[in-house]
Amino acid sequence: MSDTALELVSDLEDTRIAAMCEQDAETLEGLLSEAMVYTHSSGLVDTKASFLDNVRNGPVQYRSVERSDHTARLAGDTALFGGRAKIHVEFDGHPLDLDLRYLAVWARVDGVWYFEAWHSTPVTH
Repeated sequence: MSDTALELVSDLEDTRIAAMCEQDAETLEGLLSEAMVYTHSSGLVDTKASFLDNVRNGPVQYRSVERSDHTARLAGDTALFGGRAKIHVEFDGHPLDLDLRYLAVWARVDGVWYFEAWHSTPVTH
């Protein structure tokens, strides 16, 4: 795959993050694969349905995501993004700041890129 493909899926990853922060479940619904697995740093696991329900109605509201040490690469029809993320959320109305290492996975299926997986773990000092 070309650098153009990596740029395209990188833009989709940026769109996904923005949609989470804007609680835009409609945009997310089109980006997430039906088999998506979202493993939070707490160990809690969401499916596409439960993740979208949480975006719409859940106790967690994403406010901002600041990435650093960001890496991006293609492996065939799979795009892998990793690095560190400082994620600012509200949980039941209370601010919570998370400092994480993450891996985000996208896959191209029939020419369309879908978000497949997220896995994160807290950074310990």
